[in-house]
Amino acid sequence: MTSKKKSTSQPVSVQSLQSQREKIQQQIREQEKQLRSNELDVKKRLENLMILNTEIAVKRRTIDTIRKDLSSLDVEIEVMNTELAQLKSELEDCKEKYVKSMRYMHRNQSMQSKLMFIFSASSFTQMFRRMRFMREYASYQRSQGEDVKVKQAEVNAKQVELMAARDNKKHLLVRGENERRSLEGKQTEQKNVVSGLQKKQKEIQNVIAQQKKKDAALNAQIDRLIAEEVARQKARAAAEAKRKAEAEAAKKRAAELARKKVEAERIARENARRIAEAKAKEEKAKAEARAARNKKAREEAERQAREAEAARLAAERRAETEAREHAKEVAEAKKNVESLDYSISSDDRRISGNFESNRGRLPMPITGPYRIVSHFGQYNVEGLSNVTLDNKGINIKGHPGAQARSIFDGEVSAVFSFGGTMVVMVRHGSYISVYCNLASVNVHKGQKVSTRQALGRVGQDDILQFQLRRETAKLNPESWLGR
Repeated sequence: MTSKKKSTSQPVSVQSLQSQREKIQQQIREQEKQLRSNELDVKKRLENLMILNTEIAVKRRTIDTIRKDLSSLDVEIEVMNTELAQLKSELEDCKEKYVKSMRYMHRNQSMQSKLMFIFSASSFTQMFRRMRFMREYASYQRSQGEDVKVKQAEVNAKQVELMAARDNKKHLLVRGENERRSLEGKQTEQKNVVSGLQKKQKEIQNVIAQQKKKDAALNAQIDRLIAEEVARQKARAAAEAKRKAEAEAAKKRAAELARKKVEAERIARENARRIAEAKAKEEKAKAEARAARNKKAREEAERQAREAEAARLAAERRAETEAREHAKEVAEAKKNVESLDYSISSDDRRISGNFESNRGRLPMPITGPYRIVSHFGQYNVEGLSNVTLDNKGINIKGHPGAQARSIFDGEVSAVFSFGGTMVVMVRHGSYISVYCNLASVNVHKGQKVSTRQALGRVGQDDILQFQLRRETAKLNPESWLGR
């Protein structure tokens, strides 16, 4: 038995092992391909779900706005109905008064009755009053007719206004009904997408995890570059503060130089005056000595002349010493002033101020029609449990070939590649805008760009990820962008 078994066994060949290995590897490749296909399908469905959620939110806001407009119109129509009833009442009153006046005039319309009414007066004064009454009554009758016309016109205008308001209400009702039906259709579509995704919870978590990992790496690189840019900005600010301090010091030194020049000139004039006085006193003393007639008077005059000469020489020496000292001080002050740089730049502050003044009016960072498919911050995806997104900016889906464009004047601070796509960062003073997922780039680092200038073509899935920072702080771009 044992010998028979040994004789019937066949040795396993190398070729059969290789064939089995190739089959296993092929199965692995097919499974990996299927996994990638599933992940791409899940990613696409998630993207469609976020688009649907955004559209549903927009439609809900539109319906709420229509409801508010309808409520306002109802109040407005009620007020107009009240005003119209009041105007009609006033019109009837005017017509009644006008009819009464016409009947009275009809009864007294003959010239003869009018003349008899006037000339039957008992006095000239009464006759004059009757004539004035006839004129005033005729004027009153005309004014009654004008009042009727005016009130009729007001009634007609109010009726037209009321009809326009009712037509507007009908239009809003139809629009609201269309929006409601569209919303129901979107919600049904949303339910179908959610139903399909709920069966692939594992793939969803894998896609979200991969995306978070990729975003974390991208944001780490962006954070590093922004930190470098903030450091450069602070260096510019410090240099500017230093220049300002130096300029202020230079201003003070210039003022001190001017003061010392004035002081030196004043002292020079004072010394010149003293020297002139000493010379005059010396000349006078010498002249008196020469003119003295007796010995005693001559000796006294000569003594005074010597004292005057000594005073003059002392004044001249003092003047020379003070002139040298002040010349040295002026030269030193002048040297300090000429050694400083006065140039001051405030570009960062100016651009930041202009950027802030345009909050809510900045252009969208993408050309052509667009939809925001992912909002700023951390939030749950509507319809899916335990699916949380954390976006440092917003994701904007454009049309094929859409271009990313600068939201404001600035300077390109960085251009780098990441995961097969390109990223552009533009500095606007203290603010930095970031444009991710670009297929190609039109600008380079250090280049000045203007508002709406194209930066590059949007890449995969036509989705632009856009971020906005103020130094290192992350901002919600939607509150800064216009629509």
